[in-house]
Amino acid sequence: IVLPFAGYWLGREIYEFNQQMGITMMGGFMSWLWIIQAFLIGVLFLAGNYYLWVGMGRIPGAERFMPYTKWMLVVLVIGVIVWATPRTMIASRAELTAMGGASHPFLGVLGVMSAKNTAVNFMILTTFLSFLLYRRANKEPVVSWATTGTRVQGVLFVVAAAVVLFYGIYGYFVPSIVRIGFSVYQVLAVLFAIFAVLGLDMAMMRGAKSRGAIRWGQMPERSQYALFILAVTFTWLMGLMGFARSGIRQHWHVWEVVRDTSEWAATPALGYASVVISACVLIFLSLVAFIFWVGGLAEKSVFAEGRKLQPPPDLTPPHSPDLAPAPTGD
Repeated sequence: IVLPFAGYWLGREIYEFNQQMGITMMGGFMSWLWIIQAFLIGVLFLAGNYYLWVGMGRIPGAERFMPYTKWMLVVLVIGVIVWATPRTMIASRAELTAMGGASHPFLGVLGVMSAKNTAVNFMILTTFLSFLLYRRANKEPVVSWATTGTRVQGVLFVVAAAVVLFYGIYGYFVPSIVRIGFSVYQVLAVLFAIFAVLGLDMAMMRGAKSRGAIRWGQMPERSQYALFILAVTFTWLMGLMGFARSGIRQHWHVWEVVRDTSEWAATPALGYASVVISACVLIFLSLVAFIFWVGGLAEKSVFAEGRKLQPPPDLTPPHSPDLAPAPTGD
């Protein structure tokens, strides 16, 4: 949840340090990298929320929250669509003429950071709401102010969403150097809502009654696919962001201080970089799988040694006088 906060704060600091560096990052050859990033983070949000919703199926009392999940899914999908909308379109000459430029008259409005900041903050609020419902699924508060506390939590969500929406719309009417600072206000509003709501919830659920025991071990198999997607996508995203961090320096070791004069100073194209990043992700996950495989072999060897140390079972039937052979006469 907190990763987009750190990313937008870093973007603001880059613009404060050097506007040209920020323009290269967001509007230059790196611009389409953020479209790929938007899809990857969209997958993270969707898979994470899906895992929480599936997990609620094993919790008694969670069924009262399930009707809300479809509306939360609508918010997440719209947020991903807005976040993944490019500022400029790859189009033919005829299409560019029809649009009146590289920016689409409608999609271009959604391609600027005002819309994207607003979308991602709504996605963060929705994901936190999923976590909150998951946490409260099988609990029933016993404090006298439970109803009031729940209403205050709802007000905090609404106020945070209103602040995010206000600065998202207001950002269209100010210069870009001012607009980039609005992301901080949006982040602070969302963070305040998260910590305030969580603090209220912890106090409200103190001594809460249980609605039933969680049915452990009853998660459907599709939930594990969501976890696998989370692991792969997160690793892929970290590789992509590593390329963005080093690529925006271009031919500088330290921006405009130490120049890279070697023959490898050129920044690779996004297509080539994505292939290298994907190969690194496959190598990393293969190493992780190898480590788990070796760990499994060690467990098998310990189990086998334990069986060798056990004495063999005694297969001799127990002695019984009734089963003793009758003595033979002379």
